[in-house]
Amino acid sequence: MTTPLLQVRDLRVHFNSPRRGFGKPAPVIRAVDGVSFDVYPGQTLGLVGESGCGKSTTARAILNLTGNAHRDGQVYLDGSRIDHLKEGGMRWHRAKAQMVFQDPFASLNPRMTIGKIIREPMRNFNVYDSDEDERLEVVRLMELVGINPRYMNRYPHEFSGGQRQRIGIARALAVNPKLIVCDEAVSALDVSIQAQVINLLMDLQQNLGVAYVFISHDLAVVRHIAHYVGVMYLGRIVELADADDLYRNPHHPYTRALLSAAPVPDPEQNVSQNRVKLEGEVPSPDIEYAGCPFAERCPEVLPHCKSTQPQLSAQAHQISCLLYEDY
Repeated sequence: MTTPLLQVRDLRVHFNSPRRGFGKPAPVIRAVDGVSFDVYPGQTLGLVGESGCGKSTTARAILNLTGNAHRDGQVYLDGSRIDHLKEGGMRWHRAKAQMVFQDPFASLNPRMTIGKIIREPMRNFNVYDSDEDERLEVVRLMELVGINPRYMNRYPHEFSGGQRQRIGIARALAVNPKLIVCDEAVSALDVSIQAQVINLLMDLQQNLGVAYVFISHDLAVVRHIAHYVGVMYLGRIVELADADDLYRNPHHPYTRALLSAAPVPDPEQNVSQNRVKLEGEVPSPDIEYAGCPFAERCPEVLPHCKSTQPQLSAQAHQISCLLYEDY
């Protein structure tokens, strides 16, 4: 069996929030609360869920970008454990794992030409011996992502949002990474441009063998690009399975609710009979639950759901739900 490129085991990321009052302890925000998954070479893991469920924090924690947050758990990249490394030790592992951010304008230095932006990672990691080799690689990368190399002396503001995201992808590829984390990489783009960028990412994966962790709230986009999908709720993965299997046969009540709420392309298709309606709001992440965090909103809640915490099962189609445990 293929060895995973990325292994995440019981990852937890907690933040201290401001105190609520004099003498009261500061509540702990459990942004990520025990997440585990594997990513294999040349494949894509999609992470989906509502805003605030911990998707982006998970992505940043993988690459040690969570600042002063308290982190726990284990992260292995290409066989090496990286979760405990400080900035100096983490530096050389960053060449193996790069990131494409949500806002393609904010993530590019407005004072640098795009040629310098793409070249900068090569210089940081001493990839090439000469300026000419770097220049030729910049030209190759620009052509690879569909940007005319004639424009390498232009600045980010001279490009459209879709073009800027292509530049961000070229920068991520500059050090030949094995893994790219895409944090809502197409959510800020028009729908037609989203499709172009997604197809570009898939072509790059096929040609270069790069793996992706693809973060998105758009279920249709994830279905198109991901090989397998993890559904997150309140900092935890509640369902993890092969993409086709999960979309065809969702098990967890939350997954079914997400899929039923997704827009349907055919306006004449009647989906009202399959619509799963959730009551209430997403609970606060500073509350520690004895049972299932989804119990207050679940339309299929059992009596013991509020007192017994479910665990992610070990089958190929993993579910964290007491409906699928023997009680």
